[in-house]
Amino acid sequence: MSTPSSVRDLAEHLADTARTIVCDGRDRLAMDIKSDGSPVTAIDRAVEKALREILAREAPDHGVLGEEFGPEGLDREYVWVLDPIDGTKHFAAGLPTFGVLIALCRNERPVLGIIEQPLTGERTLGIVGEGCWLNGRAVTTSGKTDVALTVAAIADPDAFDAAHDPGIQRLREATRWNVWDTGCLGYASLARGAVDIVVNGPNLDPFDICALVPVVEGAGGAITAWNGDALTLHSSGAIVASASASLHGTVRKLLTGP
Repeated sequence: MSTPSSVRDLAEHLADTARTIVCDGRDRLAMDIKSDGSPVTAIDRAVEKALREILAREAPDHGVLGEEFGPEGLDREYVWVLDPIDGTKHFAAGLPTFGVLIALCRNERPVLGIIEQPLTGERTLGIVGEGCWLNGRAVTTSGKTDVALTVAAIADPDAFDAAHDPGIQRLREATRWNVWDTGCLGYASLARGAVDIVVNGPNLDPFDICALVPVVEGAGGAITAWNGDALTLHSSGAIVASASASLHGTVRKLLTGP
């Protein structure tokens, strides 16, 4: 797909808006606990509300799926997927390890994604088949193929259950060293070659996943479910990304076992 400049401009406008709201309101946090036990802040809601208002005005024929306010028009050709604060626990704890995720899916397949870190001003934008950029500068993965030479970013240990723990242990033993609980920023690091593998457990939903796909693929990496399934608007569960297709095969074997 060749992405029209107007669509990319709209995505950047959404990210600009999110950055402003987060930076202006970070010191005025008000947090609630949702029915599933996860936290949500007033900033989460303010960001998603503002982005939905922009999309209603600028792209009224597109669908929207957001973490805080649900789905609209998921059967449409184009659907925007919004996670206003990915890493709300970190955000609420005053830590900078969170991001805003913005994705555009076409026919259920993620084709454009943004990982925005408002506090540092780092914006990683990926377009499938076109490339990946960090603040406008083209970036690529490390391209590594030997797992013994890799750095893996592994999600919060509490996110893995008994079925996934053995695979994580095999991966830890096979890699050079690991970092933990990097959230969406781990995928941005993979896209610019700083880490080589990123792994998440089974607690992900589509709004956690969709923006990551174009970033990783645009940078030359591979990203799938643990079982190798392609990631779509309806994907959930454990995912893994690697710096190259060859490495990805090796990593998936380690995760899923003999």
